[in-house]
Amino acid sequence: MDNTSHDDTRRLAQWLQEILFAPPVQTALNQSPSSQKSVPASERDTQLVVELRDGNYHKRFYQQLPDFAMALLKNDEQAATRYAPLLYHLTGCSICQQSYLEIYDAMRAALYPREPRPILGQGTRTLEATPQRMLAHLCQSWITQAEAILRQARHDDTDEDKAARILLQAAIQVSSRIKQESVRQQARHDLVRVATLFTTSSTATPPQTGSVSPEHTYTPVLAGPKGVVRRGDKTSAKETPQNQLALVLQSRSVEGTITQRGQILELHLQDLDESLRGRFITTSIALGSLIEPIRWLGGNPRSIRSAAPVDVTGTLIMPLGETELQLSVPEERNLLEATFLLLEVRAVE
Repeated sequence: MDNTSHDDTRRLAQWLQEILFAPPVQTALNQSPSSQKSVPASERDTQLVVELRDGNYHKRFYQQLPDFAMALLKNDEQAATRYAPLLYHLTGCSICQQSYLEIYDAMRAALYPREPRPILGQGTRTLEATPQRMLAHLCQSWITQAEAILRQARHDDTDEDKAARILLQAAIQVSSRIKQESVRQQARHDLVRVATLFTTSSTATPPQTGSVSPEHTYTPVLAGPKGVVRRGDKTSAKETPQNQLALVLQSRSVEGTITQRGQILELHLQDLDESLRGRFITTSIALGSLIEPIRWLGGNPRSIRSAAPVDVTGTLIMPLGETELQLSVPEERNLLEATFLLLEVRAVE
């Protein structure tokens, strides 16, 4: 090899080394350049290795994906150079690679639709006109971003609860506009898990006393036509007028409902275990602190105490809080459905 070829190879190697350790491209969710701390060159190797070891979490690269996809869609000739560290990362991370493909496909569909778009208002595309699966993907992206922010904050020992809260609330609000139940469920995938991560790290909601395992864990049942409560020969059926709108909850073979009396949300439980009969209970609503239009009884949705004990038949009716949201309005009903994605019942010690 002559000296010219050797010099070219050396310069190419130096250039690759420089771009691999270039600072990340700024996005809307990143901090401003003036607020970021510089990372010494001696620490960059370690930082890159740490991020690559964790196969589920790469906030620095994940936040660059929308900008990178947009640059490619606009045929930016400098995209490969400016996003070289991201490209290097995508070759070895299947999770970020899948996220990139989903974001790229969604943005391409939004920028270059295959079919003519309807003309709406002043040319603004409304949520109603947006494909529901695209809304589901948007919700999932927000939930993923909220988790990334919370985990990074925990790692850095900083407080990012407000930013995570905004993202989770946006996901809940947009998912309530999705009419198809299966797509709405997809949009809320991991919502409870990330919201639980938020509430356990947040000081805004007082922690629940004790560490007693729940006696029952309720989740919503896919509603029948208009979400009507099913009538039966149970005692609680006498308390629920026929055809009254309600959210149906289920814990294994035990059923409960959320009904509304004026602005008051009521929890109807039946067939509770004999160990709970004659005892007071507390309910914990995992996503309760994220739904601001509801004024919870006692102020803490993760610890609402019943005013009366469970009766001898295992039945209990207890108010949970007040809200202007109405079960009779489809979008508001979906919002209330999200509120009760996880409801736990414990006996008062």
